[in-house]
Amino acid sequence: MPTATPFVETLPSIIPYCGAPPVPDGFWSAWNGDPVLLSVFALAAVGYAALAKRHGAAMERHQPWCFAAGWLVLFAAFVSPLCNLTSALFSARVVQHLLTIQVAAPLLVLSWPIGAVRWPNWARTLASPLAVPEIAWGLFGLFLWVWHLPGPYMAALRFDAVLWGMHASLLVGAVAAWRTVLAPDGPAMRGRGLLSAFGTSVHLAILAALLIFAPQPLFVYHLDTTAPWGLSALADQQLGGLIMGVVGAAVYVAVNLYALARWLMVPERQRT
Repeated sequence: MPTATPFVETLPSIIPYCGAPPVPDGFWSAWNGDPVLLSVFALAAVGYAALAKRHGAAMERHQPWCFAAGWLVLFAAFVSPLCNLTSALFSARVVQHLLTIQVAAPLLVLSWPIGAVRWPNWARTLASPLAVPEIAWGLFGLFLWVWHLPGPYMAALRFDAVLWGMHASLLVGAVAAWRTVLAPDGPAMRGRGLLSAFGTSVHLAILAALLIFAPQPLFVYHLDTTAPWGLSALADQQLGGLIMGVVGAAVYVAVNLYALARWLMVPERQRT
């Protein structure tokens, strides 16, 4: 990972999408009231309710609950004060990312009624490469690394469009990747998906180690934002690496064990 560039500008002049870096006093009142984002959440809920009403007979009982849980997790990640905390702490950004890619994304995959919705031919053709586990997990892994490099990370703080490109690519990439183990195109694909997911967990651990053992802070924006929270920028970065490496790994193990259990329930003759 590249080393941090010298601190040569007044970085607090950057006001990220989630607001100015907060301090502990009054933090819990810092909810994100962006009307566009709230409208997206409302439309998603209404759209899924309409889908469930139309295809209820094809849906399993757990699927609406999975959607509701995934919706709430994303709401917590982007509307609750956690969003504002990401402006102050890199470790909070890591938590936001993990909630998105390792909790909400699998829940959204489990919530979707496979086969109930017919996509246009062009959409199926466009998405077909993502049904290949190695491609889906490889692309997702690329997104993970890119958005935790200093340059792209700083660009996401500066520009709202880049920020939402980051969140969208991570969420869509995670949904495509988890689909290969939780709802694959045939049982044989599930085994390949599990192996690909294991590979991603390995290089996620490498990324976490680089964050933990870097000799200096890599994200210069946080040099002036972490002190009110009792952390240096380097300690905050190390905390983010620990969360990524320990909590992130635990979630990978849990979801993959769940997917493996589902796979083993399939008759052996159908696994190949």
